[in-house]
Amino acid sequence: MAEQQDLMPDAPIDAEGLLGADLDGVPQEKWAKGLVDLIAVQEAAFKRHGLDDTEAFRLARVGIIAQAEFGGGRQWYLPRGDDLLIALRDAEIFRRARRGNIPELAQEFDLTERSVWRIVRLQHKLHLGKVQGRLFDEQGEP
Repeated sequence: MAEQQDLMPDAPIDAEGLLGADLDGVPQEKWAKGLVDLIAVQEAAFKRHGLDDTEAFRLARVGIIAQAEFGGGRQWYLPRGDDLLIALRDAEIFRRARRGNIPELAQEFDLTERSVWRIVRLQHKLHLGKVQGRLFDEQGEP
C-alpha cells in the first residue's frame, strides 16, 4: 500500500483509506458520472485480462488516482482508434529499442528499419522534452 500513498503525497484524503473503503455504500449520484465510467472501463479491461473482480476494481481505482494526480483539473485529449494504436506501438518500440535489435523490431512490427529509427528518434524527442522541458518556444526565441 506504500506505493498508493506515494500517488497522493499531499492529498487531504487518505489514499489508502479510499482504496480500502467500501464504495458500494456511496450513492452513485454523488459521484461524477465520468469518474464512474472511467473506473468501470478500467475494471472491465482488467477483468478481460484475467483478474478477479476485487483485484480489477482495486487496480482500476489505483489507476484513476494516478491519472487524477497527473491530469486532474485540466482537459486533455486521448486519441482513439488507429491514432491510439500507432501511438502505443511507437511508445513500445521506443521502450524496447536497443542499437542491436532494430531489425528484429522492424520485422515484429512489420515496418522498415528506417521507420523504426524514425519512430525512436521522434519518441526520444518527446521523452527528452518531458524530462528537460523547453528553453525556447517554437520560433527559437527565449
